[in-house]
Amino acid sequence: MDAQTRLEIQNLTEQQQQYVIQTLPVKEKSLSSAYIFWVLFGAHYFYLNKPFKNIFLWALCYIYIGFVWWLFDLFRMKSLVAEYNREIAKQVIHDAILLYPKPQKLHSETIDAEYKAS
Repeated sequence: MDAQTRLEIQNLTEQQQQYVIQTLPVKEKSLSSAYIFWVLFGAHYFYLNKPFKNIFLWALCYIYIGFVWWLFDLFRMKSLVAEYNREIAKQVIHDAILLYPKPQKLHSETIDAEYKAS
């Protein structure tokens, strides 16, 4: 997890932080699994939720450009997985904010006006 994501999590409420801490590990992808998909099937983009990119890679393998791309991904795999996990973290943080909104503070004038109105 990068520093930006940690900072965003620290700015959340306790309930939002708990949601993120419980949900994030379930949705994140592991680097070792991505390498396994890369080696066995060249299906690492499927694993990283980018199916069209994987199909395009397979199509390019027929003219050998895909093999160069496939080898290049060996060295980019760490950044590919990190980028995916950053996007998932942003999504989970956004979900936490929507599910558990911060309580709004009411000004005493608003409370007095509402009390007098009722």
